[in-house]
Amino acid sequence: MFISWQQKAVEHTVTKYSHAQQSASVVTRRQGRHGMNTHVVKIANRECSCGKWNQFGIPCSHAQKVCGAYNISAASMVKDYYDVMAYINTYSKHFEPVQSEDYWDDPNFQLVHDPTIRTVTRPGRNQTTRIHNEMDWRQTRARQEAQQQQGDSSIQENVP
Repeated sequence: MFISWQQKAVEHTVTKYSHAQQSASVVTRRQGRHGMNTHVVKIANRECSCGKWNQFGIPCSHAQKVCGAYNISAASMVKDYYDVMAYINTYSKHFEPVQSEDYWDDPNFQLVHDPTIRTVTRPGRNQTTRIHNEMDWRQTRARQEAQQQQGDSSIQENVP
């Protein structure tokens, strides 16, 4: 992402506003029907109005262009959790095998199933949980009405 955004940054135009706060506006280049958008970048706060810097922890193309305008290394603005040492420290601890459930401590709480909370198993429309029956099909319904009418007429014939 960093490299692809760095390549996009070449096409942006920067207007500096505050050298103390290291803030600027960035206008993107028009590409067909898209582009010519203005974004506000505040380097001191590590934020851009597009939201990508905050979301991914990597300076977006707008922020990288402003970093270049203020002679700041954009690579130094990447969040620490992308650092190689942070990755190494994450997995440097020893992992212990898990014992059998017979040795686990009893929890001090009870799990309660809440049927109102549904998890989406796949994208798209949720599947209904209603059980379909004969009333859902038009032909079956018509057949039932016909049978019922035949039954009513046979009952009337047997009445003295």
